[in-house]
Order: sequence, then structure tokens, then C-alpha cells
Amino acid sequence: MAGTRQRSGLIEWRQHWPLVAAAVTGVSLSTVPPASLGVMMVPVEQDLGWTRTQISLGTSLVSLIGMTLATAAGFAIDRLGARLVAICAAMLMCGGIALMSSVGSSLWQWWGLWALVGMAASAMPTVWITPVAGLFTAGRGLAIAVTLSGSGIATSLVPILANRLVEDHGWRTAYLGLAGTWALLVLPLVLLFFHDAKSSRPAESADSAAQAVQLHGLTAREGFTSFTFYRLALAAFLSMSAGVALILNLVPVLRSTGLTPATAAWVAGIIGIATITGRLIGGFLMDRISAAAIAALSSAGAALLPIGLLVFPGSTLASAAGVAIYGLLGGAKVPAVAYLASRHFGARAFGTLYGAVNTTIALGVGLGPVVANYVYDVTHSYVPVMWAAIPFLLVAALLYATLGRYPDFRTEASPAGSTG
Repeated sequence: MAGTRQRSGLIEWRQHWPLVAAAVTGVSLSTVPPASLGVMMVPVEQDLGWTRTQISLGTSLVSLIGMTLATAAGFAIDRLGARLVAICAAMLMCGGIALMSSVGSSLWQWWGLWALVGMAASAMPTVWITPVAGLFTAGRGLAIAVTLSGSGIATSLVPILANRLVEDHGWRTAYLGLAGTWALLVLPLVLLFFHDAKSSRPAESADSAAQAVQLHGLTAREGFTSFTFYRLALAAFLSMSAGVALILNLVPVLRSTGLTPATAAWVAGIIGIATITGRLIGGFLMDRISAAAIAALSSAGAALLPIGLLVFPGSTLASAAGVAIYGLLGGAKVPAVAYLASRHFGARAFGTLYGAVNTTIALGVGLGPVVANYVYDVTHSYVPVMWAAIPFLLVAALLYATLGRYPDFRTEASPAGSTG
């Protein structure tokens, strides 16, 4: 049985690896604006005279718009097909990044361009995951994990490229360079290889097994009345909000425990490679064991980071171990949520339902760091944040663990009833 599944997975990869390559570049595109902002912050501040709070508010707009439009974007993916939405979103994203080079002295123009980016981002990562989840069965977990690794790749490469462009040509040309680079990378791959059930070429239509999976699953109404949907959405919100509250403030959190600035910086740097590694390992394991177990273990294990920082404050070894463990386990958690959605909701309304789950994730990502920094402003300590993160992560682990078995939409007469 395991050998048959492995052979099926290899067949899927031989047939659809160009699709995954296109999806990886698409996911990386969605990371370009936030990943480049840190490099652009100082030159934009010096050139236009805005405060850093005013400049960085753009990323909050992206989260707000993503939270507002993610479900609608998913609905559009289900109705129009992922290919059309992906082309539109990629063009809109590249256009928004390029237009940042032309911003004048009006702060509202800057925020308006970030709102434009947010409209494109509202379809991501749902639009890139939907065809991958539909066309892969035996190798779905690894395919989703590889696709989502695009964000980690961009997080590593974008600051380096952006910094070089700023040093050589200034921040305005840097935005044009980033937009042009990703347009040349993403759009040809999407136009050539990014296809789903509504846009498959004849050669792909012959893959009857893959197409059969696309025809089954919950309707949007069945999904929104399923207890499983709300368990998964709540688990994602709790685990993501607790995680980003610590990770997006990781250097100041580490410094607050007693680490020097230099030590805190290199310890925080562990998170990148650990996250990519965990993502790929988690994807490999999801094709072999329960994704719910992986998500539960990831959330529970992630609690070791705040526990370690509280129990061993100022310890470089404990801090580094906690960050490494969090990166490995947290990296597996993100694709696990997408995989669980694909297995529990099916393909019929996957875009709508997974988009709705992404709404809760966007809410957690937007609220977590803000609340953490508010608590710090009031208490002058991140200790309450670390204590609060522990029950959030453990409750999320419990919710993931109780999702139940995967329904088989091909054989069950009433899929809605099997998801509770």
C-alpha cells in the first residue's frame, strides 16, 4: 500500500511539477512588499519626511483588506477558476509594487498603493494552493509545503536584492526593479503552467483520477455549517496569533529576556532556515501520517519557545533551541492547515472555505503583534505576552487533534455529515 502511494505521488510530481513551480513563484510574489519594506523604510523616511509608523501602516492595510476580502476572493476562485484570478492578482500585485516608485508627497497615495497590494494579496495564498490541492492526492502534503516555501525563499532573497538596488539606484528604482523581476519570473510561468480543473489543457484532462477529486467535497453552505470548519478556523487563529505575536517581535522579545542585541539578532536569524526545513519535512510527513497530528504537535511544541524564555531568561542556548524548535514545528503548521482544509472540505468550494480560514489567519496576524506591543507599552515587559501565548498554542493543539478522520467524498453519500 505504501509503495503504491509512493509511486502515485511520483507520477503526480512528474505530471504537475511545472504547476508547483509556478505556484512557488506566486507565493514568493505575495511576500515581496512586506519583505522589502524594512530596506525601504529609511530612504523613504528621509526622502518624504514621513514617520516610520506612517510608512509601516501600509502593511496593516494589507492585513485588513486581506481579512475583509479573502472569502470573496476564494469565492471568485471557485467560480472563475484559479488561473484567471492568479493572472489578475499577479498583475495587480506587480503593478502596485511598481507604482510605489512614483509616490509623491501625499501619504494617502502611499496608503492607497498598499491598499491596491492588499486587494491582490487577498487572493493569496488560496489562489496558489487551490490547483495544487486539487491535482495532487498521494503527494499533496509535500506539494503544498513546497508551494508555501515560496514565502521563505522571498523573505531570504528580497531584502538582499532590494538593498542592492537601493544602494545603486535609490528606493524608487528599487521598487521598479522588484516589480519587474517578479513580473518576468511569475507571469510567464503562470501563463504557461498554472492550470486547474476549470482551465486544464487536454493532456491534463486525461488524468481522470485527479479530475475526480476536483468534483467532490462540501458546498460552501455545507462547509459554513460544519463544526469542523469552525474548529479549524479557531485553531488557526489561536496558533497564528500567538506565534506572530512572538516571532514578529522576536528580537525585542529576546532582548527583554537579557540577551545582548547582537546575540538576539543571530538567534532570531535561526528562524528562517528552521521554518523552511520544517515546512518541507512536515509536507513529506503529511502524505504518510495524519496532518491533524502534525498540526497538533506543531502547536503544542511551539509552546516550548515561550516556556524556555520564561524558565531560562537570558540563556543563549535555551533561546536558540526554542527558536529552532519553533521554526521547525511552526514551518510544518502552515501547510498542515491548508492540507487539512483540502481533506476536510474537498475541492468543490475549497477556494471559498479556505479563503474564509485565511480570514481568521489574517485577523490573528494583524492583531497578534499589535496586542503584544500594546501590552509591552503598558507593562514595559513581554512576559505577559509569553504567558498568554502558552494556553493559546495548547488550546489550538487540542482543536487540531480533535478534527477527526478525513471524509471520503467519493464514496460518502452525505459528506456534510461526516465532518462534524
